[in-house]
Amino acid sequence: MNAPQPVLKSFKAQAASELTNVKKDDAFKIPPGDLMEEPGFNERDYSDPLVIEQIRKFANAYKAGLFVPPVIVRIDPATGNRYMVEGHLRRRGALLAIEEGAVVSYLMCIPFRGNDADRVACMINSAEGLKLSPVGIARGYLKLMNMLRDVNEVAKQVQRTTQQVEAMLLLAQASSDVQRMVSSGQVSATAAIEVIRTHGDKAGSHLQKLFEEAKASGKTKVKPSAFREWVPPRKQASQIYASIGNMVKSLESNGVPEGIINASEGVDPQTLAGQVVTVDASALVQLIQAFKQAEKLKAKRSGTDANQESDRNSETAGDQPA
Repeated sequence: MNAPQPVLKSFKAQAASELTNVKKDDAFKIPPGDLMEEPGFNERDYSDPLVIEQIRKFANAYKAGLFVPPVIVRIDPATGNRYMVEGHLRRRGALLAIEEGAVVSYLMCIPFRGNDADRVACMINSAEGLKLSPVGIARGYLKLMNMLRDVNEVAKQVQRTTQQVEAMLLLAQASSDVQRMVSSGQVSATAAIEVIRTHGDKAGSHLQKLFEEAKASGKTKVKPSAFREWVPPRKQASQIYASIGNMVKSLESNGVPEGIINASEGVDPQTLAGQVVTVDASALVQLIQAFKQAEKLKAKRSGTDANQESDRNSETAGDQPA
């Protein structure tokens, strides 16, 4: 009869036992003041109110003794300096808590393993609690592009499609006035990228004009709906298409000349002006009803609520315009 297995009551005991699959990994306790930020590495805007608020939340958490996730740190082999890779706001929150009288003796630090491109990808992908701004993400992608020289490799690193990365690279290389409008919330990232594609170096002045028009109509932000040509939603477009099909069948059954029904694209409709054909009223009404329903949706779209919903759908790629 096999002897009963001992109960291993701690992680240390389980990691030391050959009876488990638990493995010990390295984690280190380092005072917040001994951790450094590498200049230009983190694409945070520390003047952004949302960033300031997040630092305050971390400070309050440290002061209250609440759990805060570990940070990720690397050591520069040439100097021995300990640099933040991920967790910049947590470090700043800890320093703020200490400044306000709290005792934060150390932060739990996980060693980073990887190269310079891996570090940038980690910074972009692992932002704790507050995601990078669109401009910050774009600049991070540009850093990776300069390192890897291959948009497909960048896409793999950040777990996005190549189309999303290429779009954000346009924003990263846009003029400062365009980036400023996106960062301030005057223009959505998706709208900015579409305008950059169309207007190139003149995107800034075009976006400024669109923003002034938006303000004049009571809006606070330029979204794609401000310049995209409206098309009916799929459901209404399908109804219109089906109604046109019924109309064609009605014309065929009412003896309309084949030259009209099968008129090629090259035929000028004006040459048929004045000719009268018989149409089934049912098919005609279906087409009119489908058209009027689409017109109602188009009119509704010009309202604030419809604009917000339309643009929310267009930005769904997680702040990653396509």
